[in-house]
Amino acid sequence: MSESESTSTSAMPASIEAPESVSHWVELIRDWNASSAGERLIPVGRCSKPGLSLANLGQDSGSKIDSPASSLRRVSTRNLSGILQHDPSEFTISVASGTPLKEVIAALAKHGQTLPFDPPRAGMGATIGGCVASGWSGPGRWRYGGLRDFILAASFLDGLGNEVHTGAPVVKNAAGFDFPKLMVGSLGRLGVLTRLTFKVFPQSVDPQTWAVKCGDLAMATRHMQTLTRLPIELDAIELCQPGMTDPEDWCIVLRVPGPPSVAKSIMDRVRETVGQAGSLELSEEHAQKSWSKLLDVPGEVSVRIPITPRQIETAVQSFPQELTQRGWKMHFGLAGNVMFVTGAGDLTVLDAWLMQHSLAGLVLDPGETNPLGTQIGMWRHDEVVVRVSRAIDPHRCFAPFQFGEPKHTQRTEA
Repeated sequence: MSESESTSTSAMPASIEAPESVSHWVELIRDWNASSAGERLIPVGRCSKPGLSLANLGQDSGSKIDSPASSLRRVSTRNLSGILQHDPSEFTISVASGTPLKEVIAALAKHGQTLPFDPPRAGMGATIGGCVASGWSGPGRWRYGGLRDFILAASFLDGLGNEVHTGAPVVKNAAGFDFPKLMVGSLGRLGVLTRLTFKVFPQSVDPQTWAVKCGDLAMATRHMQTLTRLPIELDAIELCQPGMTDPEDWCIVLRVPGPPSVAKSIMDRVRETVGQAGSLELSEEHAQKSWSKLLDVPGEVSVRIPITPRQIETAVQSFPQELTQRGWKMHFGLAGNVMFVTGAGDLTVLDAWLMQHSLAGLVLDPGETNPLGTQIGMWRHDEVVVRVSRAIDPHRCFAPFQFGEPKHTQRTEA
């Protein structure tokens, strides 16, 4: 897909180079190690999530970077594209990392199959490698599990230019360190993904979209938590503030699996549970628009924040008034286990709020100016990732993670 075909709000900058093959990537990495120019490499796909390719170069896993002249060099994997192997009978597919998600989804649909975790921003030019690097699963994660549950194998280039093959293209595989899952959410900081293998599922039959109007936030969170405990299968459960699905009420948006007889049985049980709360089946057009907002989270600035359902009311009540007045919006995905906020302007106020509440934010879209980098708020130190990074990238070729300071627990003498 060319730049002109992409619907992304931030098209791929022409200045971003794209090696033609894996061997060219190997040469690029080895030339970097030989030159020691002080640059850090960060692989990108088609820049559908531009905030993820930023880096705070003043921190490197809690320590300062040695060279003050360090700079960031983004390089695209868009030329590593194509479906390498698809075995519909085995429900597995192997693809090159720069393959657009739209191509993968279309190829699977021909055989009635899909990636059930709803990879976001497929319509905005996202690649399968960018999906893995971001670790971002869509609403379908609620029923089927996240991206980590479907990745079987991954090939990547380490910081020395060696191609590493991990995992196996079989569903039952438990040999060695599980590198494929480690690459999920790695943000391009651990290596350059080259090939990925997934298990896939049959497509859902005639799913319906329903909106449950709940009035205020307290009732909405109660109903949502009750629905998650019912012995029914819902494909997705999202919680939206007024103005997203309904102009006045907090709404729970449900994706109900078909066929119609099954959907009717499920919604009868839902209506018994929510009582007087109004429920409405959305038209196909309305449903498509709603899921587009919830799946892709488009905005000048957008941030993904892990959270728990019990934190929702506190988060909404304490959300900075300054951002609310500037028109910032929010919704809660995966039955309240992740918070998305969108708006316009810089991220300083949001960063301070996240720090105050010990929350971590991942910047999906940075807006025009964002000096804070990809990771804002309070990111805790992850010693396992730090040690793995040092082992596979000893010369620190790739951009660093932005972790907090390590905290060591001391034994108290009796």
